[in-house]
Amino acid sequence: MKTYRINAVMTGALYFLGTLFGILSAVFGGEVLTSITGNKSIEGVEILSLAATNSNQLTVGAFFIILMGLSLAGMTVFLYPVIKKDSRELATGMLLFRGAFEGTGYILSTLSILALVILGNEYTSMKVHLPEMQSIGNVLYKFIDTISPITSLMFLIGATCLYVSFYRTKLIPVWLSLWGLIGVVPYFIYAILHFFHLDSGFGLYLQMILAPQEIIMGGWLVIKGFNNNELQKLIADNNNSC
Repeated sequence: MKTYRINAVMTGALYFLGTLFGILSAVFGGEVLTSITGNKSIEGVEILSLAATNSNQLTVGAFFIILMGLSLAGMTVFLYPVIKKDSRELATGMLLFRGAFEGTGYILSTLSILALVILGNEYTSMKVHLPEMQSIGNVLYKFIDTISPITSLMFLIGATCLYVSFYRTKLIPVWLSLWGLIGVVPYFIYAILHFFHLDSGFGLYLQMILAPQEIIMGGWLVIKGFNNNELQKLIADNNNSC
C-alpha cells in the first residue's frame, strides 16, 4: 500500500519554510512591517517618506511574504490526497482556506507593500509634494494592516480543519494535534483584536502558542512521516467505503 512518504516530507518542509519566511519578513521588513505585525500604528510620520527611506527593507519583507504564501499554499496540495481519505469536507476546507484564501491574502499584502514602495519613491523624488499622494499612501498602509488579521482568520479556519482531521486519524501524535487545536484559540483572539485595533502589543504572545507547534509538526513530518499503521487503516477504510 502507498505510504505517502513524499507527501509527508514535502508538507513538513513547506510548513517549516513557510514559518521561517514569515519570521524573516518581520525581521527584515523594516519599521513599516514591524508596526503592522506588532499592531503599533505609526503616528505623526509621513508614511510615504518612511516607505521611501525603508524601501529596501520593505521590498525584502514583501519577497519573504510571497515566499511564505507560496510555501503554505503548496503544502495543502501535498496534504489534500491524505486528508480527503478521512473527510472530503475537511480536506476541501483546508485546501480553500489554508491554500486559496490565505494565499490570496499574502499576494494582496505583497502587491500593496510594493505599491507603497513605488509611491514612496515617486513622492520623495517630486519637487512638490502632493497631499493627495500622502492620503493614498495612508490608505495603502491601512489596507496592509487590515488584510493581515483577515489572512490570519483564513489561516485559522484551514488550520482547524487540518488539526481536526489529524486528531481523528492519529496520523501524527495526538498531543501535536491537540496542541494545534488549543493554539488556534488564542491566535483567533489575536486576529479579532488586531482587526478592531484593540491589541495593545500582547498579540505576539497569543500567536506564539501555535507558531512552535507548526515548526515541530513540520519537523516531525519530515523525520517521522505519517503514522503508517493508522494510515493503512485509513486507506483500507476508505477503499471499503468506495
